[in-house]
Amino acid sequence: MRKDRSKKVLTALILLTLAMIWGHSLLGREASSEESGFVMKLIAPILEVAVGKGNVTEHLVRKLAHFTEFLVLGAELLLFFAWRRNRKDALLLALAHSLFAALTDETIQIFSGRGPMIQDVWLDFFGATVGASITLAFLFILQKKKKSSRND
Repeated sequence: MRKDRSKKVLTALILLTLAMIWGHSLLGREASSEESGFVMKLIAPILEVAVGKGNVTEHLVRKLAHFTEFLVLGAELLLFFAWRRNRKDALLLALAHSLFAALTDETIQIFSGRGPMIQDVWLDFFGATVGASITLAFLFILQKKKKSSRND
């Protein structure tokens, strides 16, 4: 019963994440730029620590958004598929679904008046790979801790 509830919650999170990703892609060029500018003002002080004062651009914010959104999606998909399959298959399925989501994302941008960019697909896929890999490593650590606590 608990696993079923967790799967439903995770499915809802995946759908919400996809809605957020694809919803942003539906925005026209002007609305998207406005949104990026707003976010840039919020996070510039934090990013300036890493990239230097005055070096935070709308382009950087957009690319970080791509990476971060897909990092979350990759983690969610890995968890979803890890319930039903072995971890190697779960990783492959999570990455395949993430790639499909990234391709869909850029395709949507064709219809919203923004140009699709192949480098964004690669960035999205890299974000999903990082998210899924971190999650997979976390699952392995949890599994080892469970085994060692059983042996104690």
